[in-house]
Amino acid sequence: MMKNIVLALVILSFFSGCKKDSIGIRFNMDYTTSFDIKSGNILSLPLDFFTPDITTNSETQFSENDTRKDKIQEIKLTSLSLDITNPDNATFDFLKHVYLYINADGLEEIRYAFKENIADGLLILNLDTEGVDLSEYIKKDKFSLRAECVQDKTLDKDLTVKADMVFAVKANPLK
Repeated sequence: MMKNIVLALVILSFFSGCKKDSIGIRFNMDYTTSFDIKSGNILSLPLDFFTPDITTNSETQFSENDTRKDKIQEIKLTSLSLDITNPDNATFDFLKHVYLYINADGLEEIRYAFKENIADGLLILNLDTEGVDLSEYIKKDKFSLRAECVQDKTLDKDLTVKADMVFAVKANPLK
């Protein structure tokens, strides 16, 4: 009995003597961009489509969440959906596969989202994430995307596709 009390006191003093790590900050950063897919492409060949540069405003978003660039631990894509905005009610029936790559000044391009064997009838396409840490890309002032698409059906009209992305940020607080 006495050994149990002594052991409990030793364990209690050990844990109370440890410095408690600061609680991490978690928040989301949302970005939207668009790209065009032109009709008349050859089936089963990969085609690349590029987005305009996406301004991150990361410094402002970090500040609003009580952190800054050097405190970021990790940024990962949690969701990415594609939606055809023009023409209305168009589906992704023409697509077989899509792969999205991110790049930023001074960094190597990496694949961060994809969808293979795309089913017919989809108005919105939710991509799978690669689970890679994208913090170095999002901490930059801007980044851009490249979509590599493989068609399995002929596209008879040009399309505009909107990409909605949500990134989960883990960071240490300023204090």
